[in-house]
Amino acid sequence: MYIPKTNFYLKNINSQEPTLISLQVKFNGHRVFMSTGEKVLPKQWDYVKQRAIGKEHGDLNYWLNKIDSELASIFRNLNIENIIPSAELVIELLKEKLDNTPQVVKEAPVKITFVKFIEQFIEQSKSVRKEETLKGYRTTLNHLRDYAKHYSCKIEFENIDMDFYHQFTKYLSVDIGNSKNTVSKHIKTIKTFMNEATERGYNTNMIFKSRSFKKVTETVDKIYLSQDEIQYIYELVLPNVRVMNIARDLFVISCYTGLRFSDFIHIKPEDIKDNVFHIRTKKTDQYVVIPINKIVKQILEKYQYNLPTICNVKMNHYLKEIGKLAGIDTPVVITKTIGGRRVQTTFKKYELISAHCGRRSFATNAYKSNIPAISIMKITGHTSEKAFLGYIRISQEENAELLMQHDFFI
Repeated sequence: MYIPKTNFYLKNINSQEPTLISLQVKFNGHRVFMSTGEKVLPKQWDYVKQRAIGKEHGDLNYWLNKIDSELASIFRNLNIENIIPSAELVIELLKEKLDNTPQVVKEAPVKITFVKFIEQFIEQSKSVRKEETLKGYRTTLNHLRDYAKHYSCKIEFENIDMDFYHQFTKYLSVDIGNSKNTVSKHIKTIKTFMNEATERGYNTNMIFKSRSFKKVTETVDKIYLSQDEIQYIYELVLPNVRVMNIARDLFVISCYTGLRFSDFIHIKPEDIKDNVFHIRTKKTDQYVVIPINKIVKQILEKYQYNLPTICNVKMNHYLKEIGKLAGIDTPVVITKTIGGRRVQTTFKKYELISAHCGRRSFATNAYKSNIPAISIMKITGHTSEKAFLGYIRISQEENAELLMQHDFFI
């Protein structure tokens, strides 16, 4: 089933004059950019509702609602007829549906700098992207501003070339001490910005698509908890601090379901049927079905199937305290590249426990229990084995123990 995601946005949010309202439609990996043919003053535009403000704009908002409605109707009919939509087909059908035909945006956009485009893009993305994603965008934007100030340069689209790539990655890693994986995230975000600018007609410089303009990552050791360690945490008698007990219980649920924080924090009674979770994941919008084991059932019964909530920061704080109380203090050496140098840091294991560790522990323990990878992936929602295997955290010694149980080594 193909479901369109529509986004109405202003072509120039800094304009002092009425500016064009454009439409982006996303579906099945396609993106269509169109002009609605209507204009509005930026100060009279609600960026969250994506509609004009004020009763005087009733006709304009009616027109935008009509576009939304017609798009929904188009995709509903295509789904019924099992027709795979293309960008060209959607444009053609929408033209037929509307009296005032929208046109694919072809006019030359107002020339703006790369940084100014990013500012506009972030503002326009507030209603369609998660705050966590926007936070990452802002961090990259701030680094670009600092970089421009540091080198006394103005960042234009045509300057995003290999010289910029090498100098910016050096600035991030050497000058301000980012790790290799953090630098990689910023390069990935810059490529996102450039792709958006290209599709909207602001950029014609394609060097960022070069294989050399790449994000270079490294595998950083991340911990998981063994089944014994999870049991220690579950059976631990904690201080009479309600939020600490909530953190422990929700974490254990994650360890036995593989659910992310954004999912286990929102479990509702209606998500449970016949001792099985039926959940639509927040991050990837995937439908997963997860059996409920006896420990998870005990926790659900403890709260009469209405689980309490907790914020991620508090949960991570208490999990480290809980891990310490449970005696999970094995030394763990973490190696990562910072400032171009390999740096080793030793932690006590409990210092590295976080909410996401539960999902990683589930995947690893299920894998070690010889549950087929494809079955685990159905629960974790991974669509590629490569991404899934990134969650498996077993040492060389643990791998040897698993192999020794195989007929080949007996």
